[in-house]
Amino acid sequence: MTAGSLLFAYGTLQDPAVQTAVFGRDLAPGAPDRLSGFRLSHIPVDDLQITAETGLIHYPILIPTPDAAPPVPGRLYPLTPADLIAADAYEGEAYRRVRVTTEAGVGAWVYVVAEG
Repeated sequence: MTAGSLLFAYGTLQDPAVQTAVFGRDLAPGAPDRLSGFRLSHIPVDDLQITAETGLIHYPILIPTPDAAPPVPGRLYPLTPADLIAADAYEGEAYRRVRVTTEAGVGAWVYVVAEG
């Protein structure tokens, strides 16, 4: 895979069950990495069925910050173009996909807050 098809996942996309539901396969294990320039926050889960099935009441979300926030831990996963389209649909309107460079110097896609 090329660097253009790597995804930095910091939340639910690290879960093998979510990966199987979104991509049709487990992406494990992924390479550990970290991302600076963002702070980790949460948004409420607005689907009662998801809460009932998973127990989640909040989704993690990255918010850009100029402050010296601690790096956000996550994992890098290689994805196909079709996988990225599936991930876009999974993340929904609260998130947008942007290009970043991780602390390891790797170019990757990541989902961040859609506002601002």
